[in-house]
Amino acid sequence: MQVAVIGGGYTGLACASVLARRGVDVVLYEKNDKLGGLAAGFRELTWTSSLEEFYHHWFTSDACVTRFAKLWNAEDLLVFKRPSTVFQTDTHGFVPLDSASALLRYPELSLPGKLRMGLALAYLKVSRSWKKLEAATAEDWCRRYMGEEGYQQIWEPLLVGKFGERHAPDVNMAWLWARLHCRTPELGTCLGGFEKFTLCAEKFLLSRGVRIFKEATEMKVERTRQGWSVAALNHGIQEHDAVVVAASPRVFASLAGQYAPEHVKATLGQPALGVQVVILALNEKVGEHYWYSLKRNSSQPFLAAVEHTNFVDSSEYGNEHLIYFAKYVDVHSEEWKQSDEQLVELALLGCRFINSKFNRESLIRARVFRSDYAQPIVGKNASRFVPSVHVHGVPRLFHASLAHVYPWDRGTNFALELGERVGGEVLKSLGQSK
Repeated sequence: MQVAVIGGGYTGLACASVLARRGVDVVLYEKNDKLGGLAAGFRELTWTSSLEEFYHHWFTSDACVTRFAKLWNAEDLLVFKRPSTVFQTDTHGFVPLDSASALLRYPELSLPGKLRMGLALAYLKVSRSWKKLEAATAEDWCRRYMGEEGYQQIWEPLLVGKFGERHAPDVNMAWLWARLHCRTPELGTCLGGFEKFTLCAEKFLLSRGVRIFKEATEMKVERTRQGWSVAALNHGIQEHDAVVVAASPRVFASLAGQYAPEHVKATLGQPALGVQVVILALNEKVGEHYWYSLKRNSSQPFLAAVEHTNFVDSSEYGNEHLIYFAKYVDVHSEEWKQSDEQLVELALLGCRFINSKFNRESLIRARVFRSDYAQPIVGKNASRFVPSVHVHGVPRLFHASLAHVYPWDRGTNFALELGERVGGEVLKSLGQSK
């Protein structure tokens, strides 16, 4: 049996690994010149480690990361530690908010408000009944159980920062539960950058006979009497028994949408935001923390600043200090059209917002990265509308994207978990048990 996996991000890598372990002949197609998807990285000449185009870290609860690290012989690359993370307040600057003790010290909540929120957070941490939560919006649930004070001071800024004022009121509580339930104060990274983790996956796949076609552009997927044919520029036409599209709904629609109009309607019908990320390389650090949760507004549009070299030592980057600024954006808005130069200027202003003494002359270089599909917006009872990874009514056609990870949030762990799941479904369709 031969299977095409289209998309070399972590979902595609995991799916290809599951299939290759069972002796399936796999061809992995990737449009770029390297694997990794949203976790792909780059390296400057003076750096000894790569840096991800879009910031990434792991949690100690990320079981799929640990499992695939073992499979790919990359366990020694995983490093976990507890960096400093802070939350912006209205009158007390940036303060920690990553533990029960930090909540008790939080300066902008009353003691009753802190206790009420602590009880609600404890419930969410131990509860597994997320389907009950999806019937309410995060706004309504937080107002009711955490109180108006807690909602206005903490959860409203976080929801607006992530989804914007337009979409924040629509997000269901199961989405927020998933973020709180599995996240840990200890964060993980990969020695040498996530690119090394990806290279371990690539080495494993090649050792199992997987053919990897990079720079696979102008692709065309067609049904045949025997199964499926996949054509790609510079890689010819390959015949396959099954096809997995491990890419966004838009990519699926362009490749195989004619065979699955209802699936396309369901996935493209789910609203989603794009992401804009600015990376500044500086001669000096901006602050002392790794993660800054920012209160987003018209003059400060970013939801977070992530000072990477307060987590990974700057010596790995030629003693340059690296900081990300990120914001999720409606791709149909004027904000999405902002130029790289505009975004860099906003990021430099963001540095001054964090540290009033920041010297913009310390800028060495800046890079801007964008993805037009980065954060689905999940409304009430969203589980009813999550499509199957096995496209209904179409034999041996599969789709795996961010539209399929609900209720979990975007991230490499759940991308791997999704790839593992779709790989199991492919094996079933080929007559093999998982």
